[in-house]
Amino acid sequence: MPPVSVSPETLEALARRLLDDVRRKAGISHDRPLERKLTRILSAMPLAVLELWVAQIEAADPDSPDWLSLIENLTIHETYFFRDPQHHEHVRHRVLPALIDARRSERRLRLWSAGCASGEEAYGLAILALEALADAGEARRGTDGVATAWEVAVVGTDISRIAVRQARHGCYGEEGMGSFRDLPAAYASWFVPLVGEAAPCRRVREDARRLVRFERHNLMGNAAPDGRSADDAFDLVSCRNVMIYFDDDSRERAMRLLIGAVAVDGWLVLGATDRLPDGAPFERVHGDRAVAYRRRSDKAGVP
Repeated sequence: MPPVSVSPETLEALARRLLDDVRRKAGISHDRPLERKLTRILSAMPLAVLELWVAQIEAADPDSPDWLSLIENLTIHETYFFRDPQHHEHVRHRVLPALIDARRSERRLRLWSAGCASGEEAYGLAILALEALADAGEARRGTDGVATAWEVAVVGTDISRIAVRQARHGCYGEEGMGSFRDLPAAYASWFVPLVGEAAPCRRVREDARRLVRFERHNLMGNAAPDGRSADDAFDLVSCRNVMIYFDDDSRERAMRLLIGAVAVDGWLVLGATDRLPDGAPFERVHGDRAVAYRRRSDKAGVP
């Protein structure tokens, strides 16, 4: 008996159910192109199997393998090193020097790159931190890299298991529109060519790589990485080009999490189109076509 064909209307209805589930669990809003993409994926499955699978996905925990596999097929992890040069110059020459001055007694920096995809943003933060420490006389540049007595820890997070696995490897392709497109010449020495690989690629230099660790994290959760408390928050939280994929409710929820993860006198770095909620205890600090937010010492107005 031939399999029952699935009508376009049924496929679209099932796709919308799945996308509503993705919005609830991951905050990702959907549009027609994403709906069409999912409909094409679903069209390869017989109706009986398809209905059962959709029901299983809806009942699944956001950490379950089946649900994460769906996310891998729907999300885009496109980024590259030092994307938006004005932003990175602002972080290096304004944000990090202010942080270094504020943390000289502790000699410790804790940085979080949220939604870091395959890791370029997180590694970039580590590189900028070492460069800023050297600029401030708190690190030494040598033939073997940058050495510092400061404790610098960068955590990079993403919802995608595949992206986190790629980030941990720390190797990136050089061809086409890869991770090194538009790489500023000043940062080229931070990446070491790998010999003997099938395709040209480079690895992040060891002195930056050892500062960074990666883990899977969902911005729709209730805690920052490690379940950090207000007494052990991050000195800098960066979340760029992530919340453009969220609907309003999910964006508000993620923003509460990010704000709560920033230490007093710490910094929050967002994408160009992201806005803090009214009353958030931050001051805007402008640079050349860039902006960052410094948390004030008062806690009034935390949403």
